[in-house]
Amino acid sequence: MAMSFNPSGFKSRNWLRWLVVVVLVAMITVVAIPQYFSGQLPWYSPPGVAQIKAIRSLKDTGLALDGWSEDLQQKISIGGDQWSVQQLTHVNSSASEQMIIFLKPQGQSKDQPEVEWIDLQGAQKWQTSHQRRLRADDLSIDTFRAWTSNQTFAVAQWYALPNGGHPAPHHWFWRDQSYQWRRSERLPWVAVAVLLPMPPLGDISPVYPDLERLSQLVQTSLVKAVFSPES
Repeated sequence: MAMSFNPSGFKSRNWLRWLVVVVLVAMITVVAIPQYFSGQLPWYSPPGVAQIKAIRSLKDTGLALDGWSEDLQQKISIGGDQWSVQQLTHVNSSASEQMIIFLKPQGQSKDQPEVEWIDLQGAQKWQTSHQRRLRADDLSIDTFRAWTSNQTFAVAQWYALPNGGHPAPHHWFWRDQSYQWRRSERLPWVAVAVLLPMPPLGDISPVYPDLERLSQLVQTSLVKAVFSPES
């Protein structure tokens, strides 16, 4: 007796099998991706950050800058995290050049850049305008004018990395993936905001060169202080 073969029935079962696979993959993705970004996968232990102790110490010590004297350094809480705030004066400036530096060091190896800029702006109760992104070599910074009822600042902010910096958290994420593949370590970071006092609601344009210059100074100092292998 000849055996009958129903190709349509075979295709139907094959299609159903693939549908089950797609549904399972979707379910795993929905559950796993949020846990991955939060570092909570039960089978995933993220690699460490070799410089984590030196980075964490920034909240207690602040950052030393060549040619600048420290008038004030404090550890403060912003958004539930520990930050360092410093007020510095240029030692050789006849015009008493001053700046303020906020540093949010990476607290643990699993920590990722998230909402540091929102937390800082909310804590300082800033109003902002004149947002502009500037770039010098491997360092990109977001700049803007920030003010309260008492004072106006020109602000630059970015996430400092061992090789440059960028203000967007997603920039760190893609660099971190490459860093893990090449070195089996997480990519270290420090959130940085540099504030330069300026006339009330004044024009920020003339301050851009100073923001670029001082941001590069802070970035270079962080690389030497906490990101280099010897730190």
